[in-house]
Amino acid sequence: LQALCAANEVAFIVDEVQTGVGASGHFWAHEAWDLPSPPDLVTFAKKMQASGFYLRPEFMPAHPYRVFNTWMGDPLRVLQLGAILDIISGEGLLERVRAAGAVLKSGLEERSKTHARYITNVRGFGTFLAFDSTTAADRDAFVRTLRQRGAVVGGCGELAVRLRPALVFGPEHAAQFLEILDEALSDL
Repeated sequence: LQALCAANEVAFIVDEVQTGVGASGHFWAHEAWDLPSPPDLVTFAKKMQASGFYLRPEFMPAHPYRVFNTWMGDPLRVLQLGAILDIISGEGLLERVRAAGAVLKSGLEERSKTHARYITNVRGFGTFLAFDSTTAADRDAFVRTLRQRGAVVGGCGELAVRLRPALVFGPEHAAQFLEILDEALSDL
């Protein structure tokens, strides 16, 4: 896709508003894509507690404040972001996400072999994972049952169940989630 954009003189923009800041097990999800060069623009927000973008110099606006939003340029947000980055690094949260994601993904894949009606097409990186159910009604019943048991999950699209826990979610939490998942599957 990046080569296609370059060949057609179109900016290659990566939106990391949901995928950025570690949920994929990488600080930026696009770091796992083995791109030959960085994207032309990368947008971010939410988990950074600040929002903004990185861009190549050739995309810099000619005049100041051509691109602006609520959370940009606020010195308090910059200090807050520094603290967030220190915690992510100092507490090894990216490594924690990768370890928890391995437990979650392998557990989901294992369960998909015996519960394909509710868990199929497992995908994602780190703890930013999703899987499908075979029908919207099955997915909705499964999500409802998981929520009633205390799991924080969400439906996405017509068939998908989406997981994106906090960075402090570790392998022990993944194991607890899989226990809840097993209980929910036995309820259905």
